[in-house]
Amino acid sequence: MYALTSIENTAKYLPRAVKDGGDMEARERMAFANTLSGIVMTISVTTAEHSIEHAMSAYHQDLPHGAGLIMISKAFYEFFIEKHACDERFITMAKAMGIKDANRAEDFITALVDLQKACGVADLKMSDYGITPDEFDKIATNARETMGGLFAANPCEMTHEDVVEVLRKSYR
Repeated sequence: MYALTSIENTAKYLPRAVKDGGDMEARERMAFANTLSGIVMTISVTTAEHSIEHAMSAYHQDLPHGAGLIMISKAFYEFFIEKHACDERFITMAKAMGIKDANRAEDFITALVDLQKACGVADLKMSDYGITPDEFDKIATNARETMGGLFAANPCEMTHEDVVEVLRKSYR
């Protein structure tokens, strides 16, 4: 309930807050969403998307955590959708993000990309932060060695090669 409420608020109010920092309703709703997300992270855990991004920013300190997450998010979630690891959860999240008639896991990707576009972050590129494809193996290794526990929170197994492939698909 907390996670879905956070997702709903983020999808609805983040574009408004980004467009107009003076929109106090949007900022209040984003603060609420942030608080709920923090509670969820405290009583549960995040997924290996965070492990992968922390490895990226470990080697590229100018890369903000959120930007790195955005860069890999589409390919990361597509991995689980292709495996049909938790289709109903993705459909539920797509509905929470405003696609009321969502009936396919892929609808979540549509909602995610639309949110990124609405916030002006859809064009973030790894190459702008100095990340190169020859680092993908090193990043994948670091993600598992330093924050490997988060891989257990993924909805299905994600191998080293799968992480490298997520990075490859995300690269621009």
